[in-house]
Amino acid sequence: MSAFAIFVLVLTVIYVIYYSVVIMQDLYAKKDAPKSEEEDFDVSQMDNPEEPISILEETNGFRLNGDSVEDSEEPSNITFIENDDDANKYQEKIQKERRTTVEEECQRLQDSMEPVDVDSTGETEPDVMVNMLLNQKPGGPKIFYSRDNV
Repeated sequence: MSAFAIFVLVLTVIYVIYYSVVIMQDLYAKKDAPKSEEEDFDVSQMDNPEEPISILEETNGFRLNGDSVEDSEEPSNITFIENDDDANKYQEKIQKERRTTVEEECQRLQDSMEPVDVDSTGETEPDVMVNMLLNQKPGGPKIFYSRDNV
């Protein structure tokens, strides 16, 4: 008998004995032991509970519970409109301001861009493109087609 066969035989016998002991303990162990599903938590460190702080949101930030309150002033960016004509004029004014700021921002961004040389990769003829799409395999290589017409 080889050393490996002896090792396997001894290991098998040890496993059989181990599992038979575990099964006997499960069958004949104390069944009267009460099983509690309650959990105990140590709360001795929670003698000084924290108190909540109220926070108020204002137009210019946040105010905590203990902060002093200044005289509340009406924000200057609120406009009261009394009729529809004034409302339409006000909306047109706001939209015009937005357009100018957007146009200025676009111009600023275009001025900050670097000029780039664009190289065209050429076009693919419709019949070649249809063939490439029909012969494309899932998970396969990406469509790449090159033709030199000189």
